[in-house]
Amino acid sequence: MDVLTIIIMLILFILAMIFIFSTALLTPYIGKKNFISVLMLGLVVGLVGGAFLLSPIVDDIPDFTRTIVEESVEGTDLMELDLSTNGNLTQIIENISSITGVQNVSYEGITIKINENFATDNDRARFINNLNNSNENISNVEDRGEKEFFVRITDGGDPQSVLTSIYQTFSSNTYIHLRYTSMKANATVAANNITKIMSAVGNSGAVILNVTGPTEDQIATINKYVPDKTNVILISGILGVVVATVGFFIDSIFTFTSKTKKKSRKTSPRDKIKRKTVPRTNKKSSKRDSIDIFDDSFDKSSKQTIGSNKNFKQLTESDLKSKNNSDSNRKKKVSGIFSGINKNNKKDVPKKGSNTNGTPRFRPKRKD
Repeated sequence: MDVLTIIIMLILFILAMIFIFSTALLTPYIGKKNFISVLMLGLVVGLVGGAFLLSPIVDDIPDFTRTIVEESVEGTDLMELDLSTNGNLTQIIENISSITGVQNVSYEGITIKINENFATDNDRARFINNLNNSNENISNVEDRGEKEFFVRITDGGDPQSVLTSIYQTFSSNTYIHLRYTSMKANATVAANNITKIMSAVGNSGAVILNVTGPTEDQIATINKYVPDKTNVILISGILGVVVATVGFFIDSIFTFTSKTKKKSRKTSPRDKIKRKTVPRTNKKSSKRDSIDIFDDSFDKSSKQTIGSNKNFKQLTESDLKSKNNSDSNRKKKVSGIFSGINKNNKKDVPKKGSNTNGTPRFRPKRKD
């Protein structure tokens, strides 16, 4: 499974969770009595999504992990190989050594297994001696018991010629039949290209028995924490139930969090400002004189450099008295000016019944 397929399957699983959440948001329409139905929907969709979307991804996690680890790891890995004795051993080793990333191929010898024990110890000793002298590339023959012998090859010896000598010894110098032969080798390979090397080695007539090194150690550590398919399906079902529950109670959750934030909100410096009315001021008047009394932290706060607070001056009782006196004097001056104007206006207005021409007034006589 490639990376694009994994991404698509993850997106589909996320869309399934969004569907569960959206359905749970319809609480005002479906009613809170259907809470069990919403939970069952979340469980079923979660299980189906886990079985068909997440389980295939879990199966490919080891290969995906190997690809990621190989891009970052450095050093070499040791690959244990079982070579097929049905082919040419020398040619197989040369083919493996020519693979890109293979640094060295080492081997010790060939293991042979017989179908029955020798009749006497002399027969056994004669067989070992004949096998040692059959080829110059054989350094020693070890009897490991349980009808098994190990033919050790000299450094740089030709393994195929040794195998041919073993077959000739069994066909002419002993009555014991050969059951099988096998040869093991170790290949030192580059750790950052282990996957391609393993594929090429498998096509060269060798079987990979084990791989050790930094790459396999990191992969084993990561895979140790990867859950199996059954656990993934169960976790997906539980996740669907959780998503349904959150969507069902999302309104209550937001309401609770907003109230908690309001209660836990810290008091700002402006909230600490205290207001106080200066003594001997008439509270019933339309104009009130008041001052701001700040706490001690205001002297060192940044408010001292903002606007009019920089030149803030606290009012005192004497300042208010002088202000009242100046207001009263101003009123007297204004009233004096307007009073003179009123007097002049009164002089110009003629009095009722007065004789403006200075002619004496008299009452006419009544005619009889």
